[in-house]
Amino acid sequence: MADAFAEFVNAAKQEPAAHPLDQPVATWTEREVLDDEQVEAGVAILRTRGCYWSIREGCAMCGYFNDTVPGGVSTEALQAQWAQVLPHLAEKRYAKIYTSGSFLDPTEVPLDFAAQAMAEMHAAGVEKVLVESLPEFVHARHMDYGAAPALEVAIGLESATPLVLDKCVNKRLKWDGFTRACVNARTAGASVKAYVLLKPPFLNEAQAIDDAVTSIERAAPHVDKVSLNPVNVQRNTVVERLFRRGEWSAPWLWSVVEVLRRTRECGVRVYSDPTGGGTQRGAHNCSKCDQALLDGLTAHRLGGPLPAVACDCRGRWKALLAQGGVRRDGAESRGYRRGFRGGRRF
Repeated sequence: MADAFAEFVNAAKQEPAAHPLDQPVATWTEREVLDDEQVEAGVAILRTRGCYWSIREGCAMCGYFNDTVPGGVSTEALQAQWAQVLPHLAEKRYAKIYTSGSFLDPTEVPLDFAAQAMAEMHAAGVEKVLVESLPEFVHARHMDYGAAPALEVAIGLESATPLVLDKCVNKRLKWDGFTRACVNARTAGASVKAYVLLKPPFLNEAQAIDDAVTSIERAAPHVDKVSLNPVNVQRNTVVERLFRRGEWSAPWLWSVVEVLRRTRECGVRVYSDPTGGGTQRGAHNCSKCDQALLDGLTAHRLGGPLPAVACDCRGRWKALLAQGGVRRDGAESRGYRRGFRGGRRF
């Protein structure tokens, strides 16, 4: 069954388009919390070979391979990209450097380049830098940078439920591998952030909430913070195929708030910044209350309270959850979130 699912994941993919090798995928700024203070963070996505697991099989929801370069990128090309990124980090205390894969994988990001980037961020005054990695690359030898900002390692746990990881995500991560990576990161002086998914394919809304809550509670003792990531529709993925066939719908924003509410006392900071929120491809409600909830989630991520928003679509969400014991998958009728009224359809 796992082989068949892997074939489904790979069948959904397409060869990435040609990209300029000397330009990063994107740069932007966003508000973040550093030492209980709001700061402006500089964010960049370097264009690399991408995630080794995506090359082998990949995850059902992840379309980041669309921004990668099959065969990899030379150190010289990475340095050319970095020359454009570094000025963007000027006067930023916090940086987030993504690669659509694992920054700590030396076959994707050579250690000499990583050390150079860390040293230059340190010299520029960056106090903390976040990078992402699969657990198998979280070793002290991959974080031996010399002069560097404080390091934060983000690890995609996705779910603490083996069946969900295997049959819904197509990820072979074992719990012991996750906790070992957390220990390795902390031993090397880094803090740890876990990503937990909300509503991977083949779970209904109620199952998805329960799985996210369970996963966060189990991960909390091993990490410093948790980002709840509602699944969104990315190009050339299993999720996109299911979405187009009407067999999966993006999670409700009410579900995001519910998971955050139920994990308030888990002992670590838990927040959510939904990618594509308020659109058909991302977490959304009826459209009337979406922006208010998204603004509330942003405020909560920066230290505020959970959003307190009222809308009549909340009753429809509750009815959907009540059907959780009899619903087979994560789909729902088009128009349900709007009460089957006219206008824009969700």
